[in-house]
Amino acid sequence: MKKLLATTLCLAGALWLSPAIAEPSFSYDGQSYQEDSLPPALQQKFYELEQKANEQRRQAIDQYIVNRYLRERAKAESISVRQLQQQLLSVTHASDAELKAFYDSNQSRIKQPFAQVKERIAEFINNQRRSMKEAQLLTTIMTDKGYRVQLDSVEAPRFEVATEGYPTKGSADAKVTLIEFADYQCPHCKKASKIVKDLLKRYEGDLKVVYRDFPINPSGISRKVSEAAVCAQEQGKFWPFHDLAFERQSYLKAIKPDLLAKQVGLDMDQFNACYAGDDNTAKVAASSNEAEELGLTGTPSFFVNGKLLHVHGELEPALIKAVEDALKEQG
Repeated sequence: MKKLLATTLCLAGALWLSPAIAEPSFSYDGQSYQEDSLPPALQQKFYELEQKANEQRRQAIDQYIVNRYLRERAKAESISVRQLQQQLLSVTHASDAELKAFYDSNQSRIKQPFAQVKERIAEFINNQRRSMKEAQLLTTIMTDKGYRVQLDSVEAPRFEVATEGYPTKGSADAKVTLIEFADYQCPHCKKASKIVKDLLKRYEGDLKVVYRDFPINPSGISRKVSEAAVCAQEQGKFWPFHDLAFERQSYLKAIKPDLLAKQVGLDMDQFNACYAGDDNTAKVAASSNEAEELGLTGTPSFFVNGKLLHVHGELEPALIKAVEDALKEQG
């Protein structure tokens, strides 16, 4: 037991007392980059890698503790570890009826015959059940043994994302600024636009929203719509144009941007002159280029007071939590 305890203390020291890894640096085309001068895309990537490393550390510690607990308890109960695992971690495999019920409730997303996906569904459900059992066991260990894990938190990088001259909604002196990078042909962006509207109502006075173009759809249609939206902004009608473009998303391949411009009541001579010029294309290109410099690869992407939002699961609760956290930071 003393030897085991010493091993545990050594493990703890290795995990919690090891020196921090130095930030990498590099030179390119006569310029040196290090620490805060690293390009935003790299700062964001390194943050994600550190987050992943922390998660892997947590999983390694959890696994060690579970194995140790099973060994100690099996010895105390005079049974084998395997027998104890069967008692605590075995799951009932999903029946054919359960598999079919899952398929029926998710058929719109699966879009394959039941016979082709049956085994994958079974694996998914059984893995979920095993994960729940493992979580329950960890909860038991926390209660019985006072198990806790302490890992240094990783601070997300904060960036100065351009907002000047871009379409804005909400209070000018709001405590929280939400910047959205979106594409007019992106279905998730269409859903996000409604969520953002609801957030503005929910946090009226405390939230400002800035819309940024990131037209990544390879068709090029969303870029043309973005360029037309810049011309709508010139006439003070960006948001009606924005809302109509998302409303007509499924028709954007068949209609030209000037039709949207007419429907929101733009002065068409002024619109046509703007749309044929270079300023609107330059503005959309600048927005898209900044998105790439920030390391964005998909839409919608959100920054909350300069921090990139990482969404795991549903967007709306993730946005609400991010805004709430930002409000707490502001006091």
